[in-house]
Amino acid sequence: MKNFSVEFIEHLCFPVWNTSCSPLSHLNYINIFLFLYITVMSVLTVCGNLIVIISIVISKQLHTPTNLIILSLAVSDFLVGICVMPVESFRSINACFHMKQVQCHIFHYIMSILGSASLANILFVAIDRYLAVCNPLQYISRVTIRRTLVCISLGWIVSICCNFLIVDFSSIQSGATVVCVRECAVPVSEARGGAIVIINFISPFTAMIIMYVRILTVAFRQAKAISNIEKQNVSQKNQKSSRKSEMKATKTLGSVVSLYIICWIPFYITSLNMKYFQNSSVSFSALLCLFYTNSCINPFIYAVSYPWFKRTVKLVLTLKILQTANKAV
Repeated sequence: MKNFSVEFIEHLCFPVWNTSCSPLSHLNYINIFLFLYITVMSVLTVCGNLIVIISIVISKQLHTPTNLIILSLAVSDFLVGICVMPVESFRSINACFHMKQVQCHIFHYIMSILGSASLANILFVAIDRYLAVCNPLQYISRVTIRRTLVCISLGWIVSICCNFLIVDFSSIQSGATVVCVRECAVPVSEARGGAIVIINFISPFTAMIIMYVRILTVAFRQAKAISNIEKQNVSQKNQKSSRKSEMKATKTLGSVVSLYIICWIPFYITSLNMKYFQNSSVSFSALLCLFYTNSCINPFIYAVSYPWFKRTVKLVLTLKILQTANKAV
């Protein structure tokens, strides 16, 4: 496809541009549902992940490598809830809401960064659980807070740099097909789409599945070994308690990883044919709901599994968290 001017592309994807427009002209039950759903998801995502962030930052006892990865994941989900969801919510109900081409690129750039950062954090969670369960004797010496912070920082830096190279802020390149996604012109090429699917979907998800299969194998083996021990001394009881704690954390974070995979698989599969999005806005909206639900649901998993999350919720609701912060200082 030849290069087009920005004005032509904007008119192509926003046909009512420069014409009279009524904000409620396309209002229907689907748009109202999307507005209400994304708005509720936004509030829950911001509040839930903010509590997770406050919990880990305030309490020094929670400054562990695993919790630092949870903190990074909560930050990426929090940014989705406060930066991305409100825009999508407003755009779903206002037919006249229109972003310029540069604004569209910036918005998609932010979405891509947060999506890649979330993927990196989910991959770190799988690696952390793999080392904790399969190599428990080396876990403490290998997985330190400093190394975890370095890995998390690299994950964010790579996400920012890679997506900066992928997103083109200038104009639609020749050879690419222009696809209108929510009134934004998106250049699509089969080669780049395939590369993104391999890098962001097939490779990391395959690695995570392999690691969790290995984790389950080791976990069943350890459970069988523990059940065969008839007499245990104090040290063995402590070791058993420690292993139960690790397995509980593994189950909890395994749920987080599983939900992430479930919510993202439809998007990556459908992204192989981006032209389908401009012909079916309902399908694209459904994929967005899955994406936003994933950002919202993690704190609720922590609420069910982690006592420290429940304690922090009580402290926040009673405003005692301020007293705790003052004592920490």
